[in-house]
This record gives sequence, C-alpha cells and structure tokens, in this order.
Amino acid sequence: MKKTPLFRYHKTLMALFSASLSVPALSSPWLETDDPFLRSSLVLLSDSGQLSSSVNHYPMRWSLFGDDLTTANEEDDSVSIANQELSYTLNSARLNRGNRLFKLINASQSSSPSGFGQFNEDERGIYSSFEHLGRSYSYRLSVAYSENQDDTSLNWDDSYIAFNAGAWLWSIGSVDRWWGQGWQHNLILGSYAEAEPNASVSYMGKSGALGVWSVESLLAKPEHSDFEYHSATRLVSKPLPRFEYGVTYQTWFSDVDLNEDDKQLALDAKITLPAIASFYHSVYAEAASTSKASELGAWLLGWTGAFPLGENTLRIVLESQQSTKAHDDTPWASGSYPSMTNGVSNTTYLLDDSVSIALYLQLKNDHKMGVSYQESTLDNEKTNTSQVTYRLPAIAGMVHLGASYEQTKNTVDSNQTNVWLGYEFRF
Repeated sequence: MKKTPLFRYHKTLMALFSASLSVPALSSPWLETDDPFLRSSLVLLSDSGQLSSSVNHYPMRWSLFGDDLTTANEEDDSVSIANQELSYTLNSARLNRGNRLFKLINASQSSSPSGFGQFNEDERGIYSSFEHLGRSYSYRLSVAYSENQDDTSLNWDDSYIAFNAGAWLWSIGSVDRWWGQGWQHNLILGSYAEAEPNASVSYMGKSGALGVWSVESLLAKPEHSDFEYHSATRLVSKPLPRFEYGVTYQTWFSDVDLNEDDKQLALDAKITLPAIASFYHSVYAEAASTSKASELGAWLLGWTGAFPLGENTLRIVLESQQSTKAHDDTPWASGSYPSMTNGVSNTTYLLDDSVSIALYLQLKNDHKMGVSYQESTLDNEKTNTSQVTYRLPAIAGMVHLGASYEQTKNTVDSNQTNVWLGYEFRF
C-alpha cells in the first residue's frame, strides 16, 4: 500500500528524534571507527544504492558521501532512518555539537580484540576530550588514564590536528584506522592494537574510470616494534554502482638499513547483490600477500545483509578467513609479522583460519545490541569466543554493557570470562 505524505512526515520526525537520542554527536572531519551500528547504517545506505562512494576506509571523510545524504528512499523506513542517523551525525560535526566527551570503562580483565568498533579496548580507564571542526582545520585534544595489557598510563591517545584545502586533507595524531571490508577480521590495517602516532595526507576526486575515489598515505612510528617506521598508501574507488575496491601497499623499515625492510600488498572489494524487498546485502573479500608482494598469504570472504525486523533493523555478518601454505613458509625480514604495536597485531593476518558470525540489532527505542561468535586457530591453538554487548541511553549519556567468554584448546585447556561496564557523556 502506498504511504501517504502524512505518514512519511511522521516517520521522518520519529527518525530525527531517534537519531538525536541514539547517535553520538561528533565534531571530527570524518566518520570514525568507534561505532559498528553507525557503520551498519552507512553500509545499508551503500547496499541500497544511495551512496556513490566506497565504504571500506575509516576514518571516512564526510565530504566523500555527505552530499548523498540529501535524498533518501522514503518508501523504505529502514533506509530513511539510516539516512537520518548519518545526517544527524554529520550536522553535529558541522555545528560542533557534542564536542566534549567524558567516558568511563571498567572490566573484570583485559579484553581480546573483537573487531570493528570495540568499546572496551582498555581494561579500565577515565577519558576526556575536546574537539573542534572549523572550515579549514579541526582538532581533538584527548587525555586518558587507562590500563591496557597490565600497563597503566596517562596518555594523549586519540588526539589529532587536521588541515583541509578542498580535496586535500593533512593530519597528525593517533586516531584508530580500519582499512578493509571485514567486521570481525581485517587483513590490511585494523584497530586491534593502540593507534600508532602518524602523519597522513589524503586526496579525493571523481572520474569516469574510477568513479568517486580517494587516496591516503601515512607515515607512522609504532611503539615497541621491530621497525622504527611504518608507511602505508591506500587507494579506494567505486567505479560502478554495485562494485567498490581498495588497494593498499605497506612497508616497515628503519633508517639504519633501508634494505632490511618488509612489504605487503593487499586488495579488497565489495559487490552489492540485488535487493530482495527491503533486504539489502553484499559480498566482500580481502586478500593480503606475504613479504613477497606477488605471493598470497591470507584471504577473507564475507557476506552481510540488513533488513527490518518489525520497526527495528537487524544486520547479519558472516566471515571466513583462511591462510595459504606460503603464509608460514615465507619468512619476514625481521623474523616475525611486522604489523605490530606494543606486541599486539594490528590485523588478523596471523590466524591460520577463522570463521565468525555477528548480529547487530538496532531497536526502535534507541537500544542497540551486538552478538558475535568466532572460532579461530593460531599455531594449532584453537580459540572459541562468544560476546554480547548492549548499549542504551541513560543518565543523559550512553551506558555500555558487555560480556565475553573465551575458550582456548591446546595442550592445556583454559577458559576466560570477562564482563564490562562503560559510560560516555557528550556535551
């Protein structure tokens, strides 16, 4: 039945009200890596055909897809609400709304990396920040006292300063990155470890052959790594309405001997499948080389789909990561995988194999729930991890609850249960 203009107007008002309560207000020049539900809404817009840019590169500049948020399919409530969520977050950034943050987290023990947008990266901590988005520059000053991997410190993590001039953007800081299509897995550059201090430059454009495209290069100085520097360059493009891809080339080196360095080439792509009524879905893949750029080391296949469940929205994510024989046979120049920060891998490349399923449920009352299960093998050690997270607006902010159970099977079996509670307030 065709919906009347009054009905659509009512839905729009409800979507705006819902967004104002449930979506975090940010003032940064990009969409960051801290919210899997906001990413889910972005991917929904992409799979429904509303976005002309790719969605495989975070932080993702607002200017890449901001103009696409001006129109939405009002006949589909889930797409319309997703559009309102992203539009509200973009307008919050433009107006510097909610640019002050106070955050607390406390867990029973250190958490294992679980994928995109993990809230409980630290075991416990107190965080505060102030950020500002101007016409030609933006910055964020963050201060935190946190404990991670038995290391307690006062730090400035997540701070940055950025300058833009049209299609160009320069930044210096230590913000988390997520390059690639995966949700629970990442073969390119993820936010499993602490962000490396880095300087970056990016440029975006549009052409007939590449569609909407962007390229970013960064130079980082990882802590407690076998190499002093990490360099990465990434091109992302969406040449066709249903196809997008990314190409990434990374090197790790020290200025003592530039010949003793490691390199890696990675590719990723997403194909949007035909929609079935209001069910929007896509398949995606990632592939990463060994230290020889022409030799495949590991690959990832995934499928994700979102659909309305009553007046709610549910996303399902299925992934499988596998390694090749060359994964273990081809040595790295340093003797070990180079993409490490403080002893933690920035990706899931080291896994021999892994499969996962994840559900992201966004309820109409602004509550959000995530459930995931993953089976992985690393050096003949099998690990099964189950996790549930729940967040709800309360006490004028957002309350985060979570629990995970990890079972490791090796010579000696071990189990680990972790529960955590967090709160964030933006003003």
